[in-house]
Amino acid sequence: MIIDVHAHLGIDVVFDEEIDEKELLAAYEEYGIDGSIVQPYLPRIYIEDHQKIHNRIYELTKTPDMKIWGMASINPHFRPEDYDREAKRCIKDLGFIALKITPIGHACHPSSKDAFHVWEIAKELKVPLMIHTGAGIPFSDPISLVKALDAFPEVTCVMAHAGSELHNQQATYLASKYDNLFLEPSWVGVLGVHNMLNKLGAGKLLYSSDNINNIPVELAKYKSLIKDPGELEKVLWKNAAEIFKLDV
Repeated sequence: MIIDVHAHLGIDVVFDEEIDEKELLAAYEEYGIDGSIVQPYLPRIYIEDHQKIHNRIYELTKTPDMKIWGMASINPHFRPEDYDREAKRCIKDLGFIALKITPIGHACHPSSKDAFHVWEIAKELKVPLMIHTGAGIPFSDPISLVKALDAFPEVTCVMAHAGSELHNQQATYLASKYDNLFLEPSWVGVLGVHNMLNKLGAGKLLYSSDNINNIPVELAKYKSLIKDPGELEKVLWKNAAEIFKLDV
């Protein structure tokens, strides 16, 4: 089994990216992906636009013969009452399983006042929080999470891209210090991932693509680096099932 913990749907107005349901599902069929946690690309900064893409993801979760779960990505700078209402709608009504902050896209430091509110909601709703790291320094520097990680030890945090290629050493160090921090190292080179596996073990890493063109690349990295089938299963799906409490 393979579960992609970081996939996107919709139109991204920050990075001019777009992917629709047909493209995503076709890629998963081509590469043998069994399940995916899908989040919005970055929509326009209106609550209505966030609601629309979350509704699209909800409809995608009904796909037969494919396990799809939703992850809510809501701009942390919305009024708190609007953020809370949409977060709770996604988790409680739509069955989504996590929240996301994208510092580079949301213009939000992950340990800022508005970000702390997101951590509070993740704590209240008892769901993991994924935070983009890497591109978008200084907000996306892994070290930016430290204040929040110290304040919210009960919130499971997944560090998307694990600092990417330039900052994966910082991500690896932090993951060794915080039990509630896990790494999703899409776009990190083979040497960086190899270092993570050696220092942290397979139990701290999660497979993801972030982009359909990256699916086979990320699979090849793990299959070349992890020879033990049981350890490979942890990265490809077992860690995701445990961390996100997935019904597989």
